[in-house]
Amino acid sequence: MLTEQEFEAIEIPLAHSRSPRPDKVHIGLVQLSTDHSLETDWTKLIGSSALVFSSRVYYSSVMTRKALNEIAQGITDAAKLIAVGLPMDVMAFGCTSASMVIGSKTIEKLLTAHHPDIPATNPWTAAKAALRHLNAEKVSIFSPYPTQVNYPLYRELLSEGFDVPAIGALRIQNDTDITAVSFDSMLKGAEQIFNRAKTDALFMSCTNLRILDHLEKLESIFDIPIVCSNQAMFWHAMTLVGKSPKCEGFGRLLNI
Repeated sequence: MLTEQEFEAIEIPLAHSRSPRPDKVHIGLVQLSTDHSLETDWTKLIGSSALVFSSRVYYSSVMTRKALNEIAQGITDAAKLIAVGLPMDVMAFGCTSASMVIGSKTIEKLLTAHHPDIPATNPWTAAKAALRHLNAEKVSIFSPYPTQVNYPLYRELLSEGFDVPAIGALRIQNDTDITAVSFDSMLKGAEQIFNRAKTDALFMSCTNLRILDHLEKLESIFDIPIVCSNQAMFWHAMTLVGKSPKCEGFGRLLNI
């Protein structure tokens, strides 16, 4: 057997050049350890327009403000691990309720600590931007969360200038259970919400809620725009870098 020095002598030195970075939007995504839906949904949305590089942050799955606040401790470390050495165009954090509880400015700071000088988004910020883009003033909510999470969501929407005519709550206690909510439950819940009050748009909150594939069906039934977390965050990430995403089959927001 050859020694390392003898082996080096028989190696053929090869030259190489560097190819440019792919001409697509590079999105750095921090997901929750408990998220079962965001990755799958974004695979359907990115098409040929973007590349997504992700990492995960620990979450206990318990739907309390305390547990959601604790997620903040791991966001910067998770973001640091995303495609080391590859520049991102925009950063994203994948949890609607935690973004609301922790605060969007704090989330942005944590996400970009190792990715300076680029924009950042999260589902909560994105949803509000999307609702304004749709010119919605009266925004009803379909929420899987318990009351202690829904109340600050409601209050912040009001403080942002939205009217909230109705909010329906599944009151689920663990994040990992949200992914199992059936479409039939979503449909019946939406019916109850729309029967309560007139609304301009419905926000269906949570990155773990498997609603993306059903958005257009619900919009056709109720003839109203419906925004969900994963759809809104992708739309917002792309618009932050000057793109206008068009994705047939995933709601009005991605088709205007």
